[in-house]
Amino acid sequence: MLARSGKVLLDNVPPDGRKYWAARFWDRAAAEQHPLLREHFLSQKDTIGKYLEKYGADTGRVLEFACGTGEFTGLAATRTAAKSITALDISQQGLDIVRGRVHHEDLKLVLGDFWAEHDLGTADLVMCVDAIHHLGDVREVLERLKTFMAPGGIFVGNLWTGDNFHDFERKRYGTLNHLRRTAAFFSTAVVIRASGGRMKTGAYRTQLLTSSEGTAILNDVFTEVLELDVHPHFMSFVATA
Repeated sequence: MLARSGKVLLDNVPPDGRKYWAARFWDRAAAEQHPLLREHFLSQKDTIGKYLEKYGADTGRVLEFACGTGEFTGLAATRTAAKSITALDISQQGLDIVRGRVHHEDLKLVLGDFWAEHDLGTADLVMCVDAIHHLGDVREVLERLKTFMAPGGIFVGNLWTGDNFHDFERKRYGTLNHLRRTAAFFSTAVVIRASGGRMKTGAYRTQLLTSSEGTAILNDVFTEVLELDVHPHFMSFVATA
C-alpha cells in the first residue's frame, strides 16, 4: 500500500539520485554475494556478458554510462574487441575502484553527471547496466542514450523491474528494513508532491516499471529490440538505434 500510494503521488516526477550517488557507490561485487539473491545477480550478469560477446566482436569503441565500480566495464574489456572504452560515472569513489580493477590499453574514465555534456561522441556499442532506473524517467534516459549510438550501433542494458519488487526487497533487506525503506519512500513522495517537485531526497532514486511497461518503452524508443531476457527482478536487452 505504501509503495502503490507513493507511486500515485509521484505521478510523472522522475527520480533524481544525483546527490545521493555522487557521495557513494553501489558495490555490485558485494551484492553478488547475497545468500538469497546471488543466483539472480549472477544469472543477469551472465546474460549481459553473453550479449557483449555476441554483439561486441567487431566493436571499435564502447561507451558506458553510470559504470559504478566497473563490473561491466571489465566485461567490456575482456569480452569485446573494443580498441577504446570510455566509462562515465558521477561517483569519484566508484571511478577510483574502476581504475584499479579494469585493465585496458585505452580506458578513459569520466567523472560527471549523465545529463551534462561531456563531448563523449558516439560509439559502436553503448551500454548502461544497473543504472537506467536511477538516472531519471526511463523513457527519457533511453532516448538520451540512443543519441550516443553511432549509425548501426548497438545498445546493451538492463532495467530493474517491479515485477517481484517486494519479494526482492524482503530478501535483500529483511522484512522490517523493507517496511522502513518503503515508508521512507512514501514520506518522500508526500514531500515531493506537496512541494511541487522542488524538494527531493535520496529515498526516491529509482523508477521501477513492470517488464511489460519496460518492453513497450524499448519498442517505442529503439528501431529494433534484438534480445530481451526477462529475469525475476531484471530485464536485460540489446537494441539498435
